[in-house]
This record gives sequence, C-alpha cells and structure tokens, in this order.
Amino acid sequence: MTNNNDVLINVFFAYSREDADLRHRLDKHLSTLKRKNFIQTWYDGKIDAGKEWEKEIDSNLSQADIILLLISADFIASEYCYKVEMNKAISRHKNGDAIVIPILLKSCDWTELPFSDIQALPQNGKPINSPYWKGDTDIPFSEVATSITNIVSELRSSKGKSLKSINSVLKDKENDLKITLELIEEQQLDLAIIDEEISKKRKELRRLIEEYANAEESYNVKSSQLQESTIELENSFTSRKEEYDMILNQKQISINKLKNDENKLILQLEKLKTNTTSLERKISNMERTFVLQKEEYDRMINQKQVSINKIKNNEYKLISQIQKLRIDVLSLEKKMKIT
Repeated sequence: MTNNNDVLINVFFAYSREDADLRHRLDKHLSTLKRKNFIQTWYDGKIDAGKEWEKEIDSNLSQADIILLLISADFIASEYCYKVEMNKAISRHKNGDAIVIPILLKSCDWTELPFSDIQALPQNGKPINSPYWKGDTDIPFSEVATSITNIVSELRSSKGKSLKSINSVLKDKENDLKITLELIEEQQLDLAIIDEEISKKRKELRRLIEEYANAEESYNVKSSQLQESTIELENSFTSRKEEYDMILNQKQISINKLKNDENKLILQLEKLKTNTTSLERKISNMERTFVLQKEEYDRMINQKQVSINKIKNNEYKLISQIQKLRIDVLSLEKKMKIT
C-alpha cells in the first residue's frame, strides 16, 4: 500500500545565470523539504559532463511537478529562459501537468507578461532584494519556502491519492489477468488444426513473397526508367535555366543601360531647361531693348518727318519768292526795253 511518504515532488529552477547566488540561497531554504525527502530540486548546474544540456533541461522540465520561475530583468532578457523554459512551463501549467510559481528576485516590469496572472511569491509582491526587507533576505526567502511547503503538501497528498488509485487499478488488472489465464488453460485449442492453419499461411506467405519479388523487379525496371527520365529532365532544366539566366542577365544589362541613358537624358533635359531659361531671359531682355530702340527710332522718324515738312514749307516759300522775283525781273526787263 502506498502512503504519502513514498511521494517525491520534483522541483525545477528556471533562472538566469546572473541570479545564480539567489537561486542557491532559495535552494538552501528548501533544505527542510529535501531532508524530509519530500522534494528533489534540479537546475542546470546538475548536468553531468558530456551530456547535451538542452536535452537534459528539457527532460527535467518535462518531469517537474513544480517549476520555479526566478523573475528578474536578466531572466526576462534571456532568450532561452523566456522563450524556451518559461513558454514550456506556462504550457504545462495551463494543461495541469505542473504548478508554476513565479519568484520575484529583483525589481523589474513583469505585470503584462504571460505569467502575470499566476500568484507570485513573496505574496506581497515585494522582490527579494527590495529595500522593503531592510537588507535581510532571509525573511522573504523564508516566506517563499513556507508557501512552497504548503503547495508541496497539497501536491503530495493529491499524488498519494493518485498512486493509491493506480495500485487499485493494477490489482484489478492482475485479477482479470489470472481469470484470463485460467480460461486459456480450460479452453486449449487443437494444436493440429493450428499447425495446419500455420502451414496454409506459410504457403500463402511464400506466394505473396514471389508476387512481391516480381512486383519489385517490375518496380526496379520502372524506377530505372523513371530515374533516366528524371536525369534527362534535370539536364533539360539545367540547360533551360542557364539560358534563362543568360537572357535574364542580358535583360538586366539592357535595363541598366536604359537606366543610364535615362539618367543622361534627364541630365541633358535639366541642362536644356537651364539653357532655355537663360535664353528666355536673354530674349526678354532683347525684346525690352528692341521696344526701347523702336520707340527711339519712331521718335527720330517723327523728328525727321517734322524737319522734312519744315524743309518742304521753306522750299515752297523759296519757290514762291523765286517766281515772284522772276516776275519782277521780267517786268524790269520790259521797262528797260521800253526805255
């Protein structure tokens, strides 16, 4: 019959190497449970030389009844602690395969992490190294150890009941097995009939083996043909791939050349825009100069026309005077002739 003294609880430490000293202190505070043979603790420092550490950690983590998450900023920052150990521990906790207990070692932000909905220790939420304990870490460690002791007691009691139940089931199975053996002894089969059946089965097996050998030979022929076809396809694929790569390279070269030409054209266009802007400014200046020169020319033409008109007037006056003078001369000549 199984009693609770036969129940041993496996305790697993998930921690960061930077917190090794605090883990060691907590382990010491659990010494009473270990002395009573109630628990056995495990951490990665117990891995023997030559063994694969990841497999050892995974194996012990899978067998643990209680998983202590030693929470600190170093634990949260550790990829292995957070993504491997913690995730597996939370999964086992949710499935009811283990009990996860977060232990707050050092101050850090853990309120929205996956284990934040699990009751942590110390129960007041003050980390072990918090000034709240006034430098005496034995007080919070003792409180943590007491809480773990209560959990271990409950767990050992439930596991003891489970073991009793298992033993009862095994005993029932043993009785059933005895009854079955008795029935087999009472109802022995005719060995001759069994041998005849075995002989028939052997002949059938030989026939099946021959059919299998023929099928295997046919399979080997088809497999060889398929292999040859596969090789041809691979060669064809390789050749086509090389052609494709060559075309792709040529296309890439053409694209690069087009890009270079495009860049050159863009530069020329920008230069042309600059020259056009400069030319437009020059044309604008020339137009303004032309307008000014035209206005000056028109003014000079007007002045010239005025002068011409004035000369013409003077010419008319002079012609009129000449004509008058001629008349006077003719008149004078006549008078002279008469005289």
